[in-house]
Amino acid sequence: MNVKEITKNSLSVIALMALLVISYLMNKKEREFNPFLLKLNTGNEVITLKELKDKHKVVLLYFGFLSCPDVCPTTLGTMASVFKDLPKERRDQIAFVFVDLDPERDKVEDLKTYTSFFDSKTIPVSLTLKELDLFTRYFGIVFMKVPLKSEMGYTVDHSTDIIVLSSEGKLLEPIHHGSPKVVILSQLNKIFEESNKKL
Repeated sequence: MNVKEITKNSLSVIALMALLVISYLMNKKEREFNPFLLKLNTGNEVITLKELKDKHKVVLLYFGFLSCPDVCPTTLGTMASVFKDLPKERRDQIAFVFVDLDPERDKVEDLKTYTSFFDSKTIPVSLTLKELDLFTRYFGIVFMKVPLKSEMGYTVDHSTDIIVLSSEGKLLEPIHHGSPKVVILSQLNKIFEESNKKL
């Protein structure tokens, strides 16, 4: 083996070690990340998931963006209809959070206006891209920019299910996109019934 081959192999080993170190640091950061303590900017105040789950029996997380053409408004409209059919005492025990996936374009003030159009109690949340990456990874949410040949420049493809958290912070069965209102109502009422059994 000549000097050139030795140097080439050494550089390969160094590059591999660097990748392993970077991967370890990234995984460590993900392992240490606690979404329940992350400060969530709602425009009115800064809150945490821990505070929300401590005050409510159910926390619902929906991920979307203002320029979403169909999926987001459809989901928000369906949930607004669901909330209207729930008894007030149960609606008050649900925190419905709209997590924005396009912080580069969407302003928190616009998020407040948009979400309140569907339901005044919906909580809009704006995160930085770095925070959003960790937050979505934790809950298994996938999103990515998709280039468009229009003035918009791009759209955002994203997971469409609603994440459901209990007051203990446990992940429950998600509300699947396209579920009929009657199914969602049944799912939420079942959560309340199970929660009442524990009292």
